[in-house]
Amino acid sequence: MKGLESTSTHEIEDLLQGQTLVFCHVYSKSLGKILSSALSWVFAIDSKTIRFAVDCKSKIVEAVSDQSEVTLCFIGNESVYSLSGCSNVKVRKTDNITLKMSIIEVEVEEIRDITFYGAKIIQKPQFIKTYKEALIKKLDQEIKEAVFNVDSSPHFVI
Repeated sequence: MKGLESTSTHEIEDLLQGQTLVFCHVYSKSLGKILSSALSWVFAIDSKTIRFAVDCKSKIVEAVSDQSEVTLCFIGNESVYSLSGCSNVKVRKTDNITLKMSIIEVEVEEIRDITFYGAKIIQKPQFIKTYKEALIKKLDQEIKEAVFNVDSSPHFVI
């Protein structure tokens, strides 16, 4: 993908399934600056909708409530991408799962390949989760279910 798109492609949707390093950038009115955070629990719900989970106490939750524009940046398919759109807090605090998370939804307005001219990314960023393997699997599954079932679950405080 080169240039500007208003919906995600299947390749980008495949990248955003909870295991890609994604940087979130949002302006905080109360702090008067841009907040950035590294995320992994970022999921493409469909070609126009991205949801991600952050700790319910994160400053990002407050910033999204104040200023809805969010930019997500990530690397994959030999490029660097910038995905921007309006966001809202879908779930203020999850209930009945191990971590108390907020779920934020982004309506995709534009996706850009922002790789500098003449470059190709030859290696995807890799990371490991440093807590116990059983807990990694449990948390990943809980968060994925929470993100995909926002509209149908009675276990959330909205």
